[in-house]
Amino acid sequence: MDSLFALQQIANLKFRQSEGALAKVTNRENQLRAELKRLQDLARETHSQPASDAELRAIGGDIIWLKWLSDNQKRLSIELAQILAQKERLLATFRKELGKKSVTDELLTQSKSQARQKKAKKRLDQAVDISLVQQSFKN
Repeated sequence: MDSLFALQQIANLKFRQSEGALAKVTNRENQLRAELKRLQDLARETHSQPASDAELRAIGGDIIWLKWLSDNQKRLSIELAQILAQKERLLATFRKELGKKSVTDELLTQSKSQARQKKAKKRLDQAVDISLVQQSFKN
């Protein structure tokens, strides 16, 4: 049972590590998605500006701004794709570690249950033996 307990502790530790790694990547994914949405909103806002911003357009500022937005969206999209690929790998590891954790938890539970049953059977056998001894002395 001690080895099962040690195995359970290791499985729990590895599960928590994979859970932490997955949470870290998920947080980064959420940050990237939020930043991409912000840039998309800025681009939409730029496209919907009135023609009264003629000075900005006359010097090509709007084109430079839109190119900057586009470049940053592209960079963030690439990083998001990399994060999503990493997340898939981490999800596979997470599922595997969750399975190991579940199995070790179940094995330990079964082992404890078997130990209780064995102890109860031993007590019952002892009670029967004592009862038989007492009856033999009475007869």
